[in-house]
Amino acid sequence: MSSETDTGKAAKDPERVAEVIKKFINGDGDGQGKATTAQATEGKQFHDRREIIKALTQLQVTYKSEYTPGQAVNINTDDFKFALLNSMAKISNSAMTKSVNQVDGRTIDFVEMIFGAFLRDHNVSDVIKSLLLRLQIPMIKIAMLDKQFFQNNRHPARHVLDTIAHIGIGIDEKENPVYQTMNLIIDQLLNTFDQNIASFNTALASLSRLTKIESEKHEQKEAETQKQILKEHARQVVLTELQYQTKNKSIPASIKPLILKQWSSLMFNYFIRNGKDSDEWIEIVAQLRQLINGLQPITTKEQWEFHNNEADTFIETIKNRLYTTKQDKLSIDDSVNSLQAAYKKILTDTDFDDSTIESLNNETPDDTTVSITEENTAKDQIALLPEGVKQGVWFEIFNGDKPVRRLKLSIILLDEAKLIFVDRVGAKVMEKTAEEFNEELKTEKSRILADHSVFDHALGQVIASLIV
Repeated sequence: MSSETDTGKAAKDPERVAEVIKKFINGDGDGQGKATTAQATEGKQFHDRREIIKALTQLQVTYKSEYTPGQAVNINTDDFKFALLNSMAKISNSAMTKSVNQVDGRTIDFVEMIFGAFLRDHNVSDVIKSLLLRLQIPMIKIAMLDKQFFQNNRHPARHVLDTIAHIGIGIDEKENPVYQTMNLIIDQLLNTFDQNIASFNTALASLSRLTKIESEKHEQKEAETQKQILKEHARQVVLTELQYQTKNKSIPASIKPLILKQWSSLMFNYFIRNGKDSDEWIEIVAQLRQLINGLQPITTKEQWEFHNNEADTFIETIKNRLYTTKQDKLSIDDSVNSLQAAYKKILTDTDFDDSTIESLNNETPDDTTVSITEENTAKDQIALLPEGVKQGVWFEIFNGDKPVRRLKLSIILLDEAKLIFVDRVGAKVMEKTAEEFNEELKTEKSRILADHSVFDHALGQVIASLIV
């Protein structure tokens, strides 16, 4: 193949898959010779296929294989074949004088290669790998009974494996109730599966129900989590904006309820509904700035013209804005009256008149530079994150000296360049700045988890490894 991408495409081609598997099982080109039809059925040297299926059915409830993290070999095909031969000898009450024919032996080898690929897939958690390993023998039986199994991407057995991996993407512990539920579903499958795939259909139906239940619980909890996070974030944004706009400014005590309570509530609602980049938010902040500037001693032509020509209209605008909230209108009226009185006092107390105001500077300093610079820096940090970093994506997250956590990115706070991660039940677990998380991804301390079809991924790897 010309590239890894081409190899991957060829591995997903049903005809190519069938061709590669046929060559592997028949031993074409490896010096072992082709398997014959007689070998695949019965003979003095080889066990009949029916004997193998019967022995596998007994083994599937007794043969234990569990994933051990860090262990070089978790699947020993020779040990398994020995256990299979021993089981068949016990069934026939005879010595182990026969062996498994080449077709069946290589079918076992191929399925074990698939499971080996499962175990190498870092997207699957260690505890879920142990669950998948429990289904080795049923998969071997299906591969022997159904020649089209590896080409049939709708087979329920494949979907059982994929669903287990999907549900378990955020599960790290066997004590997890969802893990234990899946374990019980697999127990039921192992105890009932003979040759009819009805057991897999039943297991898939149970897993699908579990998926729906867990998904609804997760979505509800995550929505609550997001709502709380956004509310707290909105409070902080409003507080920061109020502090920025009132810094070094004189605010009469009578006006503080309007700014710190009534107008801040209005800003909170605008931020929640529209966000910080919206025209609505920009306008509401501009009005706050104008409101506060109007409370300062007149030092510019612009201020003087505002108080003489625009103050009454502006005060009415403030009143109408506040009326759109659910706050008490009598309190709003009191605050607006206080504002009107404060503006009149500012104008009355000024030393400037028509003859001297023309000499005042008509320009006001740009007091938004710092705020804009900070926002641009945050956006730049977000832009540096890899393309795959999106809300809803699962990650293996670096957790300092503690074990890594499997968490989902739930919220990206663009104006603060913060990423909020939740667990599989939707509860907030961790937050990171975009800068630190980007560095962790570069150094592979943290990494993206692909919520893909584990079976297709494993099959593609095995097929690619066999293509010469």
